[in-house]
Amino acid sequence: MEAQSSTEATTPSMEGFMATIESLRSEIEPILKEAYCGRLGRPPYDPLAMLKALLYRTRTESTRQLCIELASNSRILRLTGLPKVPSHQAFSVYLARIGEDRARRISELCVSKLMRVWPDLGRVLSIDGTVVKAYAKRNRGFRSTTDPDARLGYKEHCSGRPRFEFGYRFTIASDGEREIPLTGVTKPANANESRLFRAILRQAKNLGIRFDIVTADAQYDSRKNIWLTIAYGAKPIIPLNPRSSKLAKSTGKRKSDAILPIQRDSPEWKRYLAMRSASERVNSSLKEHLGLETLKVRGLRRAATFFTICIMAKQLLALTAARLERDDLSRSVLVWCY
Repeated sequence: MEAQSSTEATTPSMEGFMATIESLRSEIEPILKEAYCGRLGRPPYDPLAMLKALLYRTRTESTRQLCIELASNSRILRLTGLPKVPSHQAFSVYLARIGEDRARRISELCVSKLMRVWPDLGRVLSIDGTVVKAYAKRNRGFRSTTDPDARLGYKEHCSGRPRFEFGYRFTIASDGEREIPLTGVTKPANANESRLFRAILRQAKNLGIRFDIVTADAQYDSRKNIWLTIAYGAKPIIPLNPRSSKLAKSTGKRKSDAILPIQRDSPEWKRYLAMRSASERVNSSLKEHLGLETLKVRGLRRAATFFTICIMAKQLLALTAARLERDDLSRSVLVWCY
């Protein structure tokens, strides 16, 4: 019986995920309650219970579908701690009330907890971005009356042609070894991703992450980004963008390559460059399993809040794996969903 109970204690489940959130109540609840200070009226739903439900919402298409699932699944409703199913409008109001700043602070709290478990978290920092379709249509050229913050921006190349998307650009810094998102920046889709590099490194540094290697794809290749990385005491692993200069296009090298701590195309360079795909897998996981592409809010601030909740869910899953001493599941998502 003891062996069986031990096995159950380390088995991945939604109960374990919700227990991890509950274990952080004393630190998360004061942040959430700031949004309710001085407000009159009927008593609100427990803020942490609402956050649990929104973290579970990352598995559904919308807050409407979340309400349907909570109404039909008493187990999930019980795990969130909600006395009854709120309306989808209540979740929308809650999301707007919490805001990007509080969501980010909770995400930073999760990162600090993860760093206690893995002190070298973020040693290899992998940076990449993705474009998420807005919950609106363009009806004013490159803009929309229903979502004035969204823009048309480059997403990817498909069949040799550039593909554009109307929405928001979410640039994420992830741990290249454990594939855990650490921080992110949300901008309209037409933002230059290379220029967001500085903000990402600054946020990572403010989190106390001691990154030694910074890897990103060729669109981040510029002398400014390389020098900035070196100024932070890290080694840049960024493939050469041949469009950045005529010399780079003709020779595949740049004059400033002499200052690189790790020379291009060396065995060590190739080993760290292979870790760049970690951010792509993180983006794919967030889109396919944690609702990143199910954006159902409008406006830059609300979109940023929702995206932060998505990466928060991934961070809490990794923290749950660490709490249950199942480090092998820190990358996984689906195993915790049942």
